[in-house]
Amino acid sequence: ATPSWEELTTRCPHLDKPAPLDIDSALNLTLEPQFSSTKPTLFRERHGWCPYSERVWLALELKGIEYDTIRIDNNGRKPNYYRGQTPQIRWPDGSTKGGTMQGESMDILKELDIRYPDAPMRLYNVGSRYEDKDVLNAVSQFQTLFPSNARPSSRAAFLFNYNGDALWKSAFQEVLEDTNDLLSMT
Repeated sequence: ATPSWEELTTRCPHLDKPAPLDIDSALNLTLEPQFSSTKPTLFRERHGWCPYSERVWLALELKGIEYDTIRIDNNGRKPNYYRGQTPQIRWPDGSTKGGTMQGESMDILKELDIRYPDAPMRLYNVGSRYEDKDVLNAVSQFQTLFPSNARPSSRAAFLFNYNGDALWKSAFQEVLEDTNDLLSMT
C-alpha cells in the first residue's frame, strides 16, 4: 500500500527542520554570502540536472544534516567566489582536506559519514564493497566510457554536448555496448 503523507513524514524526520538557505548565484554574481560556521554549504548545479550534485543533495537530505545551498550555473557565468564544477561542499570549519572546498561526489559522501557519524544511514562504509579494488576499478572504467564532450544529466545522460548539440547516434550506441560489456563482467 502507498504510505500516506503523515507516514512519509514520520519516516523522514528531517522534514521537521527549517528549509536550508538557498541562494541562486546566477541572480547575483558579485555578492559573497555569509557562510555558516555550523552547517556545510552545498554548491550544486542550478537546475538540478547534475546527477553528481543530486547524489550529494540527496545524501544530505537522507542523513538529516542541516546545510545551506548555493546554486551554480555550470554552463554560464559563475560567482567570483566559486571555481570549478559542481558539486562541491564547504565545510562548517571553512576548510576541507587540502583546501577550502571539496569536490567529487563519492568523496563527499565518504566525508559526510566521517564528519556526521551519528547521522542515520551510512553512505560509504569503509571496508565495504566501495573500498574493494575490483569495484573501484570497475567505477574507474565506467567513467572512461563516456565521451569527454558529453554532458552528464539525470534527464538525458550523455546525449548532448556541453554546447547543447546532440551527440552522434553511433557514439551513444558505442557507449551502450561498452557499458553492457563492463556490466556483464561484474
